[in-house]
Amino acid sequence: MSVPRRPANPERWFRARPDSSALPRPRLLARSLIDVRDLDDHLAFYERLLGVPADLRMPIPDFGGLELAAVGNLLLIASERPFTAVQRQTAYSLIVPSLDRQLALLDGTGTTVLEPPEPILPGARARVRYPDGTVAELVEHRPWKGEEARPSEGRDGVSTDPHLATPRLLVRRAVHDDDFPGAVRLYETLLQTSATAAPELTGPRRARTAIVGNLLLVGLATAPSAPQPQLALITPAGEHPTSPAPGTAGAVVLPGPVTAELWSEHPAATREPLRPPTAEQLDAAGEQRGEGDLAALPAGADTRKLED
Repeated sequence: MSVPRRPANPERWFRARPDSSALPRPRLLARSLIDVRDLDDHLAFYERLLGVPADLRMPIPDFGGLELAAVGNLLLIASERPFTAVQRQTAYSLIVPSLDRQLALLDGTGTTVLEPPEPILPGARARVRYPDGTVAELVEHRPWKGEEARPSEGRDGVSTDPHLATPRLLVRRAVHDDDFPGAVRLYETLLQTSATAAPELTGPRRARTAIVGNLLLVGLATAPSAPQPQLALITPAGEHPTSPAPGTAGAVVLPGPVTAELWSEHPAATREPLRPPTAEQLDAAGEQRGEGDLAALPAGADTRKLED
């Protein structure tokens, strides 16, 4: 494949981090597939919602004239053409420090490579299916000749400090409660970071939760059947910036359309690394349900307590 060395109109495009090799871990992004004519409006909406500017906007001319923009943990993928079936089936995009290292890391996890690595304008890409059935596109970013890091200039009312952002969007993944410990371990491997407990989050239902990087894992008492929200919109308690849509049961439909489940984060919330359950927790849950495993804890149990 012939890959352009730089965009045709580089002044229109920017990447705050053109070289992903400096990332401490893969960056997980939910995907929204939209018409290219809607990109500016959608980008402005999510910048206002999250209070942070986009950190990437660039074309992918070798894939049917796509344009990409990222804000927060959402990747907007805009096209003039209808999207293919595999594009629609792909749940996540991961920007990875090294595509070769990421694929080597996945060896032995049960992950299937659907599309092998190939060069594209941002750097290189591959598509995989994780052992839980989720399809993801892996992309490494490398600067084109002469490119320098250039963040968005931002818009009125949009902060350039990501630490001031509120609310925040996390990628959401729901699993059966029995599969929750295995899902935590899988995504710790995929995202190369430890899970953290989120007992101070309250949502539309009682559920076990953990945060892995920018992914919210939700353990449900019954296996998810209906289509699940792609994102979790997390705000300080009582401060949802938008109202749930009719019939969405604690979720809101955002432009895209993208469905986000509504969660409240209480002021006392801290997210320390998950620890093995204490002896008292095991006694309360019943030792026969597991030894030192998250499955041994009742839903909502506080797993943040540090060992003495």
